[in-house]
Parts: sequence; structure tokens; C-alpha cells
Amino acid sequence: MKRRERDFIALFNALWYQDFPVIPGHEDLGKRAVWTTHIASTVKQCSDLMGLFTCFESGGRTDAVIQNSNRQAWAKVEWEWYQPKQDRVNEIHKLASAHHEADAFIFIGYSSAEHHEENLAKITQTWGALNKPLIAILVTYSFHSRRRHFDHVQSHYIKNGRHVKVRRQPALPWHVKGTKWAALSGSAAVIDAPEDDGE
Repeated sequence: MKRRERDFIALFNALWYQDFPVIPGHEDLGKRAVWTTHIASTVKQCSDLMGLFTCFESGGRTDAVIQNSNRQAWAKVEWEWYQPKQDRVNEIHKLASAHHEADAFIFIGYSSAEHHEENLAKITQTWGALNKPLIAILVTYSFHSRRRHFDHVQSHYIKNGRHVKVRRQPALPWHVKGTKWAALSGSAAVIDAPEDDGE
């Protein structure tokens, strides 16, 4: 994995907690549009800190293109509210068909805990044996009263038909033990800290 790819994963996971759009006890207030905006903001912050530019809805109607000062695309980024296993989700196909247009590709989506392995298998199968990296960031969730309750953010790296889980961390900042978010929430329901799988 190249440095810039690793940097993006680390920054996205850290900045996911920045300006978090919901507060403890009101997790169900986050509608689809709220999370779409949060993802776009987080992607832009990552690009800014990496010294790159973010162009939204460009490059063949890609959600975002991250490019350098010479307007060369480093990464094409897509995000989607529906689970990758669903037929309506074509973002991975869209990125794969543009594999010659950037150095890296990023998919940010959601996965129910119940179907997580199926979602990962669909992403890996769709990306196939392409010799370009796909960073797949999935927010896992379970349903409570027909609403999504987020569990973890998982970052995966797929290339040449090989899939590696890079990182897993709580999706909600106040669930990260020992942080100011946990202390301010007064919540005892903290769960595991970020976990790096070493690759």
C-alpha cells in the first residue's frame, strides 16, 4: 500500500469524528442527506490536509475527484447509502470502468452487520483482479426501530483480487474509550478503540 493511500485511510478515520452531525441520544436524527454531506466534508478535509484538490460531481459525474495541482486525478471517489450487495448499487462498477483514469479509487458506503461478509464479497468480486487499489470504507450498522444505528467504520484495501481489512473503529465518537467525546457524553457504553490490522 502506498503512503498516500495509507494517509487517506488514517485521515478519513480521524476526521470522521470531526464536526459529527448527531449527538448522543439522538443518533436517529441523521438522515441520508446528513450523512452524504458529512462524507463529502470528510473527503474534502482529507484532500486539503494531503495538499490536494477536491472536485465534486466531475469526471463523468463521479461524486468526487481528488486531484493534484496539475489537474491529474489521484483518486475517484463514490459514496452510496444502500448496501453494495443490492443490484441498484453500481458505484463499484462505475469506479472499475474508470480504472485507467486515476491512481486509486475510493468507495464509501454502509453495510448491515448481518450482511457484512456478503457486501465485502460483492465489492471484492466486482473489483476483480484490477491492478489499481480500491479503498472501501464501510460503516456497519444494525437496525433499531427501523432506523440505522451505526456500529463501526471499517476500512478495506482491495487490489489484484486480494482483500485486506486495514482498520476498524467505532462509528460513533462517544464510543471511543478515553476520548473527550466519551467523557462529555457521560456514556459508560464505550467500546473498543481503533484497531489497526497491520496492513
